Amino acid sequence: PVSRPTKVPRALRRHRRQSGTARAQMGTSVVALRLSRALGSRPAASLAISATATVLLAVIALVAGNFSIAADNAGWYSRGTTLADRHVQLLRLFDWDWSDSEYSGCGPSISADCWAQEPRRLSEEKCTRTRSSDLTVIYRAKQSDADLLSPDLLRQVCELESEAIRVLRAGACQPPSSGCSAVRGGECLAPVSVVSLLRDSLGWELACADLAADPATVRLAEALGLVGYDYTADSPSTRTLAAVFPLVRDSALDFLLEVHHAGTLRLASANVDTAYGMWRRDDFRDAVRDEVLFSDMALVYGSLVVSLVCVLAYTRSLFLSVVGLLQVCFSFPLAFFCYSIVCRLDFFPFLNFLGLFVIMGIGVDDLFVVVDKWSQAARSLPPGSDVPTIAAVAGPDAALTMLLTSLTTAAAFFATAVVPVAPVRVFAIFMGFMVLADYLLCLTVTFSAVCLQHRWLQRAPSSRRARCLLSLLDFSRCSSRPPQEAAAPRARVLERLMSGPMHIAVHRGRFVLLALFFAALGLCVWQVANISPPSSTAVQLLPESHVVERYETWKQDFAEEDSSEMFVVWGLTPGDTGDHNNPELVTDLLADLDWDPSSREAQRWLLDFCNATASDPAAPRATDIGCPLRDMDDWLVDSAAAGQPRCGGASRLPVPPDAFHPCVEEYLSSEDRYSWYMGMRTYRGRLVALVASYKVVINFDSSYEQVRDTVDEWEGWMDTQNKGAPDGVRGGFFTSARVHWWDTNRSMLLGAYYSIGAALAVVFVVVLLATLNPLTTVYATVSVGTVLLLVIGTVLGMGWELGFLEGICFAILIGLSCDFVLHMAHAYTSADQPTRELKSRDALARMGPPVFAAAMTTLSTGLVMFGCTFVFFFQFGTILVLTMLYSILTSLFFFLPLTNAAGPTGRCCSLAPLCAKGRASGGADKEASTQQARAAEPETGQIRQSL
Repeated sequence: PVSRPTKVPRALRRHRRQSGTARAQMGTSVVALRLSRALGSRPAASLAISATATVLLAVIALVAGNFSIAADNAGWYSRGTTLADRHVQLLRLFDWDWSDSEYSGCGPSISADCWAQEPRRLSEEKCTRTRSSDLTVIYRAKQSDADLLSPDLLRQVCELESEAIRVLRAGACQPPSSGCSAVRGGECLAPVSVVSLLRDSLGWELACADLAADPATVRLAEALGLVGYDYTADSPSTRTLAAVFPLVRDSALDFLLEVHHAGTLRLASANVDTAYGMWRRDDFRDAVRDEVLFSDMALVYGSLVVSLVCVLAYTRSLFLSVVGLLQVCFSFPLAFFCYSIVCRLDFFPFLNFLGLFVIMGIGVDDLFVVVDKWSQAARSLPPGSDVPTIAAVAGPDAALTMLLTSLTTAAAFFATAVVPVAPVRVFAIFMGFMVLADYLLCLTVTFSAVCLQHRWLQRAPSSRRARCLLSLLDFSRCSSRPPQEAAAPRARVLERLMSGPMHIAVHRGRFVLLALFFAALGLCVWQVANISPPSSTAVQLLPESHVVERYETWKQDFAEEDSSEMFVVWGLTPGDTGDHNNPELVTDLLADLDWDPSSREAQRWLLDFCNATASDPAAPRATDIGCPLRDMDDWLVDSAAAGQPRCGGASRLPVPPDAFHPCVEEYLSSEDRYSWYMGMRTYRGRLVALVASYKVVINFDSSYEQVRDTVDEWEGWMDTQNKGAPDGVRGGFFTSARVHWWDTNRSMLLGAYYSIGAALAVVFVVVLLATLNPLTTVYATVSVGTVLLLVIGTVLGMGWELGFLEGICFAILIGLSCDFVLHMAHAYTSADQPTRELKSRDALARMGPPVFAAAMTTLSTGLVMFGCTFVFFFQFGTILVLTMLYSILTSLFFFLPLTNAAGPTGRCCSLAPLCAKGRASGGADKEASTQQARAAEPETGQIRQSL
């Protein structure tokens, strides 16, 4: 046995007998003790130094990292997956600058237009020509079986269109061309609509009540894309019509935003609703969404005021509340330092700004832990103990308690970085750094502030006036009766409530609580087990009632139902050489080095592939709409029939191998054909890429399972065809924008599942290392899993689907669901009590108050987000409230009933004896060096030995 050093402080010897936590801190490093005592000895200097260093690092990060408030909102698609690699190559092919770029080099970035669906071609008549930036108003009947071409509804549409015309003004609308109809006294070109076409034929003087639908005019409007696809020759009725108002391109967006803010285009009649937007561009939609986003962000950050009030109520100190809020806020620039300076990440999406809101819940929890640990240490030590002594007891205990939750939460966020969607991946990395930065700030800045406040309060005069001046430090100091200087501070009301009535209720009702929780858990497991994939891969960002969201939904009535294009590509190799963490750094165009379609066998096989894919019963259900080589073959046949043979006299494909590439060039150069449209790309006289297109029965509103089945069908078909293809054309692959978006949704869901599994694994490892008790570890892991299952089961019961936005919310949820249970597990294990009931009571008394206060603070800020318009913020607020609610309920009424009923006591299920044997085998050799170290550092040795 090691002899006790002399002159051990009496306060610490007494604390060793009283405190249950002290014995658990035996393995705490000397560094933690020395740091805590140093901070307690010079709290003012420590606070000044740590705050200055924090500010300097924050300034360096914000300046050197080129930080800006304008967050990027791009990159919401998967990268690095097989399906994603295929589609980015197709996009790169369409976007490649063939005149200025080398075939194997880097080209310009992908433009936003490449991602948009190719619009339907319109008539080239000058009076009915529309531009992508034109104002479009969609009329939709309120009743699903109503017909807008009926006389009464057509009259209402005409009246609504007249009101929309009055909104136009000179300078914003397109001036009329010669011979075209005009409105507003000749200032503006008449809109392209059914009403305008009818008036062109019947007369513009005709009143709206006298208009009648003419079948020939309606068919012309249908050709222009102004009539919904529910209109057919057999059923000449439609629920949806559109009107396109020509605008001046340069001022179109500003004009639309102006009338949107004024509300002058919010038109409706008794039976017809309207929505408006841009004809073929997303500028107006994106601008309105950005306005709503930043408006909601102001409300989100305004909820931080609610957090400040809650912190103020719990700490009873304006000084500590402000320091705690600064601790949370400065974790943002410190994390940005690691994010931008250390990791060299340049892309900063708007999702990262939510990190400040998420860290509020984690930072408040850490602040409450420090305050409570200090209060408990002050009460366990003799009255009048100095600040360094209290700091030596409270510091290591608080550091270890926060370390467990910080490591687990940071690891859970870092695990979410496996999601191959850039904004979610970098958000996970940024949040991991924020959690660690908050932990370091809490150990230095906040702990120094607590030490400084205690010293100020100890040295304060005893007069009531002086105490009231110090009420900014502690509200309880300003009271009618001065506190007894020699008396030990009393426990807080919340702590007395937890150790008294709450503990009695938990202990006596432990079996009932466990039965209720297991019943709820079973219901949620059943709900999760029967989860169905999302019914649609579309993402709704605004409420259904919002005009922009209505426009995005209603414009689908003008697209062919259940159809989109699938592309088959030859000549390229799937891959993505760009930076997957930055959407602006796109891939190079990767050539298929084995691609050579010049042989007769290859030409014949490519022709047969088009026919087989469109007609073979074994092929996926598709309609051929673009086969380049078949069109080229028809061109050769028609030229030969007209007596104008091409390509050296060839009458059709296949042509001789040496004539194939020159023949392609001749075909593309004739009759003003464009290689992009024809699905052919040539480079230096050779065909380097070939694209065939097919119409398939999926779109953005198709169900998850429908797109998955289509992908499986095309995978099987392409594998079969490539195996039988001749040399030179075996590298074909399929892709489409719908498939890529489905892959993004799938990646989000799989990433969420993986992150949940990784978080549970991290919880298991951290709790096991901290407690050395497998039974407590199992209880904690099951409890965290219970929180996740309860939240997921609840939102599924509310009718949610695990789609794209929900996957983002759950990625955030994972990092917030571990803290409270880990606090209780650590407190239970470190409690030096003989029975499980007393250990549970001690854990509830010591960690119940900060856990409960942190949950209520974060929950109250989440409730503020219910006032947001952005659907994501509303869903995030819902997830946050449910997570906090179930976390506190699970930690108090599931984990503690488990420990009350069958918790480990003494050395039961503990691995500590095994570790002690390992340490004992080498302990004798280190005895002399240990005594020498303690003799050299008597103060630290005394504290460590006493603990």
